[in-house]
Parts: sequence; C-alpha cells; structure tokens
Amino acid sequence: MPNILVVIGSARTGRVADKIVEYVTADIESREDTTATVVDLATLNLPFYNNELPAMSPDRVQTDENVSTWSKYVSEADSVVFITPEYNHSLSAIQKNALDWLFFEWNDKPVTAVAYGWSGGSLAIATLREVLTNVKAEVGLDMAQLGFMKDINPDGTIIDEANVSAQIAAAIDEIVVPAGEPVNA
Repeated sequence: MPNILVVIGSARTGRVADKIVEYVTADIESREDTTATVVDLATLNLPFYNNELPAMSPDRVQTDENVSTWSKYVSEADSVVFITPEYNHSLSAIQKNALDWLFFEWNDKPVTAVAYGWSGGSLAIATLREVLTNVKAEVGLDMAQLGFMKDINPDGTIIDEANVSAQIAAAIDEIVVPAGEPVNA
C-alpha cells in the first residue's frame, strides 16, 4: 500500500496550509490502498542546517533526533507531496531547511507539490523543482498551482472546486506509481 508523505511547509499562525492539507489528504485517502502521513515542519523543530559536512557526504553523521525523525519519514515514504506557500517569490525558509538536511533520502523519491499564493505559487514551484532536481528526486511535472482569488480565497477556502480538485489529483496521480517505475515514464 503506497504511503504518501504530505509535508506542511508553512510555520505561520493562521496559515492557509491547514486548509490545503485537508484537500490533499482527502484526495489521497479517496484512492484505493493509498495512505497519507502528514508531517508539519513547524512542529518538527529542525535546527538550521549546521552539520560540518554537506548532506551528500557519505561520512556525515546525524546526531540531532529531530533530523533523524525527518530522515525516517522521508525514507519510509513511497512518495512526497509538499504543501508549498510562496513567500517573497520562493518557497518558505522552513521548507528549504528541511530539504537541505537530507540528500540520499531524496534520491529517486517521487515528489510533487501543491503550491499556493498570489501567483499560484509558480515561483515557489520553480525553486522547489530546482532543489529537488539537485538532490536527485523524481520530480513530478504536474505540480498544482492554486492562485488566490482565482482558485482559493486568501483564507484557503475554495473558489473553483473543480479546478482545485483536478490540479491536486493530477499532481498526486504522477507520484502514485508502481514500485520501480520512474515518475515521468
């Protein structure tokens, strides 16, 4: 049974991500034999990356318990969906830091995103795609981009239910693949 890790990438009080994660988990749980595990980066409490060696170093030793927990979540997931806000035309700092802590865990991992913001999260998606490609993840092509006042309201409530559902479904469809097959086959 595929386990999809859903990562909340916002730490803001009153964040829109709490609504978006509901829409994403509802889609995942509506699929036969698929489960969702939600990780909230705001409560995971990862330190800023401070290891003396880069994450890609085979000699790097992990000593932080929260980072070890994060590594286990990603390693055990069959695929990952990031709930990605767009802050200052990029992804959130808490998300970038979480990505930086790992390297080998991302290799060949199917990953997508459901982004949101005034531009639909397109610039956050561009940055996320670049980072994920660098850590050798299998990056989906159909990342959802939910625009404020077009698809969703600034409080996260849905304006265009058909479009929101279709975008989320398309993003998740790409990462729910049989084991051993590439995402972009």
